[in-house]
Amino acid sequence: MDYKRLQDLYNKNEAQILQVKPGMQLEIHEQVGDGDNKRIWKFKCLVLKVKKPNHPDGSFTVRGNVARMTIEKIYPLSFDKFEKVILLDNFKTRRSKLYYLRDKVGKGARMKSIISAEERNTNLMDKVKKMVDTSKKVETAESKEVAEATE
Repeated sequence: MDYKRLQDLYNKNEAQILQVKPGMQLEIHEQVGDGDNKRIWKFKCLVLKVKKPNHPDGSFTVRGNVARMTIEKIYPLSFDKFEKVILLDNFKTRRSKLYYLRDKVGKGARMKSIISAEERNTNLMDKVKKMVDTSKKVETAESKEVAEATE
């Protein structure tokens, strides 16, 4: 997809990009359901990879346990159904893809924590990065038509 077209679409909807890195342990509060049947689903997980971290089309892969089953989910970085994304821990990693943790269990899966006490339990939704500068006026096809009609 054309980047400029994507950028215009995200500008129009005021999209924001979540700043996550591999090795972060998160608690994601996601809104699920339709109509009157909406609820908040909490999911504790570890970020395995981030694809296109500063791009509006970026995504991140997380892995966590739900009802004694391990699942992996892929979320877009600018997902509008997140209520909260809480940073629980941040681990030291030397790789950008943590696929090797899929095979590790127990002590083999331990990593060193590098988070400070002030950063723990912070909501990452408060620190989201705006997609583009909102002070700039973006010209769309409709605004060009209106400008031509007034001339």
